[in-house]
Amino acid sequence: MKAGDRIRVRGVFGDLKDYTVEEFRYCLGVFASKQHREAGEFTPLCSMYEPGAYSEDKYISNFGNYYTNKVQAWMDIP
Repeated sequence: MKAGDRIRVRGVFGDLKDYTVEEFRYCLGVFASKQHREAGEFTPLCSMYEPGAYSEDKYISNFGNYYTNKVQAWMDIP
């Protein structure tokens, strides 16, 4: 993955939105809208992972709950 690549993300209501991956503050991700860009609200790719089909909800003492086997929540557009 590099800046300039295109990805497709499923929205809250099941709609698909296409984004261009950008580098912002040495991090790859996307701006969800022009208002997000203006406000500096950047969504890094590392926060766009979700529990997968074989994920489990586990617990670590002094850390809390976490999910195993997270998968990317976007599709690469060739």
